Amino acid sequence: MLGNPGALIDYGNNKYYAVGNIISPGGDWVFNRGWMLCLDNNFDTLWTKTYGETAEPYDTTFVIFQIKKTFNGNLITTGVRLPKVTPSSLWLMKTDSMGNKLWETFIGGEDEYYYQGHSVVQTNDGGYAIGGFMFKIGSISRGDPLILKTDSLGNEQWRINPGNPDVDDNKVMLTTDDDGNIIAGTNYGTQESGDNQWMVVKIMKVTPEGEIMWDNDYTESGYDKFLLNTTILNNGNIVTNGSVRNFGDNEPRRTSWILSVDSSGNQLWYREYNLLLGTNSFNYLYDVKQGVSNGLVGCGMVSPVIPDTGTVDIWVMKMDSVGCLEAGCDTIVGLAEINKNPMHGFRVFPNPASSELTIALDEESSSNSDVKIVNIYGIKTNKITIPAGSKMEKIDISSLKPGVYFATFNNGKKVTSVKFVVSR
Repeated sequence: MLGNPGALIDYGNNKYYAVGNIISPGGDWVFNRGWMLCLDNNFDTLWTKTYGETAEPYDTTFVIFQIKKTFNGNLITTGVRLPKVTPSSLWLMKTDSMGNKLWETFIGGEDEYYYQGHSVVQTNDGGYAIGGFMFKIGSISRGDPLILKTDSLGNEQWRINPGNPDVDDNKVMLTTDDDGNIIAGTNYGTQESGDNQWMVVKIMKVTPEGEIMWDNDYTESGYDKFLLNTTILNNGNIVTNGSVRNFGDNEPRRTSWILSVDSSGNQLWYREYNLLLGTNSFNYLYDVKQGVSNGLVGCGMVSPVIPDTGTVDIWVMKMDSVGCLEAGCDTIVGLAEINKNPMHGFRVFPNPASSELTIALDEESSSNSDVKIVNIYGIKTNKITIPAGSKMEKIDISSLKPGVYFATFNNGKKVTSVKFVVSR
């Protein structure tokens, strides 16, 4: 089984590598083994290898989610090891270019916590950063994103949990930028809804030493708004993609989305896409990559439900550099305008401002709302709380240096940002 974002890479020298898992009969447990394939330029198989149990009782599942090429031409993979009777562990494995195991390590698996590794990058100090997920069965917060850093031999050095401690979140998908820092994309839960949750998109920039350079939330809170991958483009901009659940009578069950921010975390654009429009049909965008002429290519799947007809199919999109389909932006369903945050709920004025900024809510909130001011590097400079029942507060910005800032509004259910300028 293949198909997770980052499960197929172009190694160079006319070779490709793919990872996943292979299921075989045996024992009284699901006999999953990690699976690696080496393919030539025509995608003919050169060799395959499996990893995991080699003898009975076959009571542990192994799955590889992602593979990357290391600086010296070896391979690093991450995934999960799930024994029958104990919690799962995050699995990190290094092999040579022929798939021969050099070392492996397992993180977690103790107590009642389950760990999974979904993405991996090598850092400029030779170590590895893993984007994962951890959860505890039976707890109020069923799952939290996890960023974990190891040295070159897989020994843990630090970890960050950027999730909401009271609401379920999502896995972390990592990439690295040109300056060697870690870019992490995930979700931040805003509200529980039975076994599901409302979430916003969270993107962070973290140094290899574990220092958070900036940490921003984006987009309107959506029901099961899952982020599926994070990518750096040639120009340094960051692209994340995923899908969100709809509830309207005349819209598909799931809509896909792409969010782009610059290297400082400023939102550039956000767009939503549907191929199937029938109520209860599904549109999943699994991955977005750099295409030719600075354009983008997206890939996923669609699943029709009547009145849509047909079969479950692969979905491929070719877009320009700002996410427009080549035929024109007016062909995109659910389009959000470029440079316009799709959320609403508050205003800031005057803009530009010099010494004082007014925060005005569109409507009174039934609970306290937090507004934090951050600079273009994501560093918090001010924070105020608008109490329940109030619609307006003023904040002193006289100590801020002239420049561009963002006011980020969070009332526990939705998070949005507005850009303003401080001038003297």
